[in-house]
Amino acid sequence: MERNFVYFTISIFDDCDFNSFSEIVYQIKKEAIETKKIGIYTKLYDFKEYLNPPSGGHHFPAFSFWKNQKYPNKVFFISNYEDGLFTLCNIIHKQLCGNLIMCSMSNESCVSNPAYRFYFSDSTFSERNILVIKDEKWIFYESGTPLSIENTNYYKKRLIKNRLNNAIIEEYLFNLGIDLWNICSSIDASKTYIQKEW
Repeated sequence: MERNFVYFTISIFDDCDFNSFSEIVYQIKKEAIETKKIGIYTKLYDFKEYLNPPSGGHHFPAFSFWKNQKYPNKVFFISNYEDGLFTLCNIIHKQLCGNLIMCSMSNESCVSNPAYRFYFSDSTFSERNILVIKDEKWIFYESGTPLSIENTNYYKKRLIKNRLNNAIIEEYLFNLGIDLWNICSSIDASKTYIQKEW
């Protein structure tokens, strides 16, 4: 996966089947597909289109999802929206069950308002949410019960911006058995949905 980014959000659906995932997405978007408002493609979109999404939700959404040989029971999802199409991901998760992991990462040297997020929802829909964002000042927020893969000592750091960052998110994913920067290798199934009109 491309490391040269300003900001992106990625979702990981754990313990799920690609074909079931694909069918659920199709059913959710069926009306727009049948009226030709959405096009479906069996290849990945250019990742550069996803890594620095424009702010606001006034552009046509596009998203891709895929699985690879290294993680056969996981589906990875990325979009051109800052929030990672959070609502859509939650709708899919509620139908699939399994676990949903969403991560937002920033390049502080390129963005004026960096944001970092680690979100986890399990098969019973219990949620864990950790957020560090810079608005006028740095803000830290957490909710839900800490997971065993977390190091809660990070959240006691004096500098709020050090309580969650890219390195910590990478660490948490690694603790879950996921190497973020290798999720785009050995892809054996993928789909891209591109909205063409509202």
